Amino acid sequence: MIICPSCFAVYDGHRWAFDEKVREKAVKGNGYEKHLCPGCERVTRGMVNGVVHLKGGFLQRHKEEAKNLIRSVAEKKLRKNIAARIYHIEEKADEIIIETTDRTLAERLGKEFERAYSGHLDIKWQEGSDFARVYWVRD
Repeated sequence: MIICPSCFAVYDGHRWAFDEKVREKAVKGNGYEKHLCPGCERVTRGMVNGVVHLKGGFLQRHKEEAKNLIRSVAEKKLRKNIAARIYHIEEKADEIIIETTDRTLAERLGKEFERAYSGHLDIKWQEGSDFARVYWVRD
């Protein structure tokens, strides 16, 4: 059994997951190793595979609501893919820039903003790379 010392995800020999019961059992029995999970490794190495630019007057007026949506999307994606993390968030007056460790998380954030708030969505994929730059705007 392997446990990530940073986020406490558990690797059971097949996949990484957040399983509190399995983690507690391993810790009590001292039968585990410590190793960073793929998501924490990406964060530690500064591996950014997606950048999301959320911008516009709508965002400025609904910033808390937008931040709640960002958290919700990130948590759902993390349950499906342990490597999908938000690396950094920068907030400006009418813009939020989010760096992610996973291209699909960046895409999902943009699509969820478009679905929830309309606006204009543009996704650009870097050729020959697993990198996406996502732009969402609503005035």
